[in-house]
Order: sequence, then C-alpha cells, then structure tokens
Amino acid sequence: MTEEISINELFVILKRHLNKIIFWSIISLLLAGIYTFFFVIPQYESTSKIVVNQTQNSGQSITNTDIQTNLNLINTYQSIIQEPIVLEDVIKLTGPNLTVSQLRNKISVQTQDSSLVFGITVSDASPYVAAELANAIASSFEEKIGDILEVESVTILSQAMPVLSTVSPNVPLNLTVGLIVGLMLGVCISFFSEYLDNTIKDSQFISEHIRWTDLGAISLMTEKELKDMAVRQEEQKFKSRRGRRVV
Repeated sequence: MTEEISINELFVILKRHLNKIIFWSIISLLLAGIYTFFFVIPQYESTSKIVVNQTQNSGQSITNTDIQTNLNLINTYQSIIQEPIVLEDVIKLTGPNLTVSQLRNKISVQTQDSSLVFGITVSDASPYVAAELANAIASSFEEKIGDILEVESVTILSQAMPVLSTVSPNVPLNLTVGLIVGLMLGVCISFFSEYLDNTIKDSQFISEHIRWTDLGAISLMTEKELKDMAVRQEEQKFKSRRGRRVV
C-alpha cells in the first residue's frame, strides 16, 4: 500500500528541515564562488574583421550570382583560416608557446547571414595576446589565400584591439547555478532524512498506523518557559518557608 503525501505535508517537511536547506545552499554557493574566482582563468576575446571578394571586377557590375558565389565560399575561408598553412606562420611571427592544435582551439570564426564580412575571434588569458594573434591570423590569411584560391581582393576591415572586459567566467551564472544546486541538494537531503526518520511526530500516526488509543499529549516547553517555572517554584518555596517561620 503506497502512502500519499499532500502538498501541505511537503511544506511541513521542508519547514522542518529548513536549516539543512539553507546550510547546503550556502555551502554550494561558496564552492561555486571559490571555483569561479580562484580556479577559473579569465578569458578575453578580440576580433579582426575581413572581407574577401572572389569576383573579377573589371569594370563590370557585380550580380547577385557573384555575391552568392562569394557567400558560399565563406565556409571554405573558415576552414583555411584554421589550417597549418596559416597558423604556422602566425606562430613564427608572434612566437607564442603554442602548437597548431592549441592555437586552433583559441580561434572562432564569426559570420553574418547574407554578408561577405566575417570576423576572426581569438580568446586568451591576456587581452593583448588575443588582439595580437587575431591580427596575425588575419594578415597570414590575407597573404596565403591568393596561393590557394583565385580571389580578387582580401581587405582587413578592422584591426583587433585589446578588450579588457572578460568573456568568461560568467560570474552571475556560476553563482546562480551553485545556489540552485545547493537548494536541490538540501531538499533531497531533507526528504531522505525524513524517509529514514522512524520517530513518531504526531497523534495522527498513532491512530492511523499503529491503531493505539491516544490518551493525551505532553507539550514541549521552551527554555524560557522552563526558567519561568523554576522561578515560580523558588518563589513558592520561599513563601512556604516564610509562612512556617511566622507560625
């Protein structure tokens, strides 16, 4: 026979274990903060923008077909940018202690729909290194692309500049996730503790499950009530002794 728990009983359980929920929420939030601020290396991004025109423009007007041809080649340009033929020159020029694979992992190519312009974005722990690498990749691509494909022109529209604001870690997101995980952990521990607790908490359990007759209840007294009762007992003893002396 399965037991059903009402919403009211769920709130009672959560209220009973509120200290556990708050404790684990704070612990998880602190761990997320420590990880974010002390273990994650901040990353910076810098972008250089390029436009490539493959169409031979010898006084003729550029048609929509020409533009579409250039757009279809954007994916090809993205692949070429991340190939050793481009990246090896970047490593020789800038001298970073990186392999081609490590440098490739720092690169992302950003495109826009129906636009011949694309951006070469580099992420690094230093904003100045990120800008230097992005500009070096754009220059190497501009130099090498003519040997690979027949293109009319390559134009670097904007040089990458150091951006001093970090792109990661996302502090608010990490702290929020840590808090949510802590809340979920606290709730799970609360229900698990309730499941393992076999003590009798109310008269309803006695009458419905054990089938015993409820003869009465003993109320719990607070510490203040116990102190007040002790004071009253002392006063009564004092009055009693005083009365006997008078007699």
